[in-house]
Amino acid sequence: MRFEGQGPLALELFSAMKETDPVGFVPGPGLPWIAGLSVLPFFLQFLGLGLSERLGQGLCGSALGISEAEAVRYGLVSEYYFYGQLFLILLSLKVTYALALMALRFMHPDRDPPFAPLVWRLGVGLSLTLLLFFLLTRTLPLPFSTPLGPALLAPAPLDPLSLIMVLPEPLLLWLFWRHRP
Repeated sequence: MRFEGQGPLALELFSAMKETDPVGFVPGPGLPWIAGLSVLPFFLQFLGLGLSERLGQGLCGSALGISEAEAVRYGLVSEYYFYGQLFLILLSLKVTYALALMALRFMHPDRDPPFAPLVWRLGVGLSLTLLLFFLLTRTLPLPFSTPLGPALLAPAPLDPLSLIMVLPEPLLLWLFWRHRP
């Protein structure tokens, strides 16, 4: 590329600027999308608090908003309460991951940090875990302990909100694959 009327200094500056363009997983253009889609299921879960009659309770079900001690004291523990707690922990880990990604973006604006492949694998692992756990809990009988011993429960109900919460995961995995370090 030749600039009209520009000397060699402008060409050197242009080539130096071209070498420092953001490249990689952390400074790349896909990171804001990855962070946003990682946080989305967490915020969608709050729709289950107000619209549970229409949309269902979401992935976390009745685990959101009350502690295990209160649930046991008032008899609110359903068979799926503990699975809801696991989903709540997983969604919290995904939000923490997204916030850490944005912090990494500010710390390494030009190039990937040396541990970028590990960060990428962690994100892929969280998304795959959420998707796999969703598929398992909605299709297979769930183990549950009772006073009489272990029992198998029917698969968790498939409500519209939990389906909406999991729909971004394939797109998120595609973005991870496209912007891998």
